Amino acid sequence: MPKPLNSTVGYVLLGVALAFVINQGLAFALSTDMPIVAVESNSMVPTFFKGDILVLQGSQQDLEIGDIIVFSPSGTQSNGFAGSMASSPGSTPIVHRITKINPDGTYQTKGDANPGQLYFEKHIELEQIHGKSILIIPYLGWVKIGVTEHVIPNIHWIIIAALVAYLVSFKLTKNIKTPRPTFMRYKFLWDW
Repeated sequence: MPKPLNSTVGYVLLGVALAFVINQGLAFALSTDMPIVAVESNSMVPTFFKGDILVLQGSQQDLEIGDIIVFSPSGTQSNGFAGSMASSPGSTPIVHRITKINPDGTYQTKGDANPGQLYFEKHIELEQIHGKSILIIPYLGWVKIGVTEHVIPNIHWIIIAALVAYLVSFKLTKNIKTPRPTFMRYKFLWDW
């Protein structure tokens, strides 16, 4: 009979698998490769802030001026997994508002808080767009930002600290001898 998943590792693996299934299910239901995006800058203040989560829908056919879209700057493309890009320069998806539709069918965008357009925002093709924002969830993106900005860059130190803590606790528990329970013997009157 197999052991139930009652260990921490089992729960972590179950959580990762569940997150992957939910993400892929949302990607299929919303017709986009990137259904959930954490906002990583304040370029769209006051519409939303760094640390907010956006839910995207891949309806690229009916985009209008004023829609908030998520796109990859030219030279990068999604590799099929939500949130990850194929190349490193400019690989973070950009979340900005459509300000103009060019005569050739491409789009121009700008962040609400930016004073002007960035060089890669003047000719955005439909293939670069992952979807448009349909829902904003405040603050939840700080979990992703915390992991990518603090945990992942320091993962080697975290692993070393966890191994040291495990070895220390293993050594301490090995040296501590717990007393065995003793049962008291009572002498009754007739045992004299």
